[in-house]
Amino acid sequence: MDSELIVVFKGTAGDSEIVKEILNDNGIMAGLKNQLMGTIAPWHVSSGGFDPVEVEILAKDKAKALELIDEYNRSK
Repeated sequence: MDSELIVVFKGTAGDSEIVKEILNDNGIMAGLKNQLMGTIAPWHVSSGGFDPVEVEILAKDKAKALELIDEYNRSK
């Protein structure tokens, strides 16, 4: 279960890249899903093209990741 990939953030390509880097900088391995299609044809990967790029992490890192993402969202 801890090795399961989960989505912890959905956003624009720019916001998702920032969140991924914040997580990586804090020791959480994160990757982007739909990065290319979310940029060139976002309506193909999400309803209405809103928040097409997803940040995925291992389930075991969820609590720490959500704290970091919440802090990022408050700083915007």
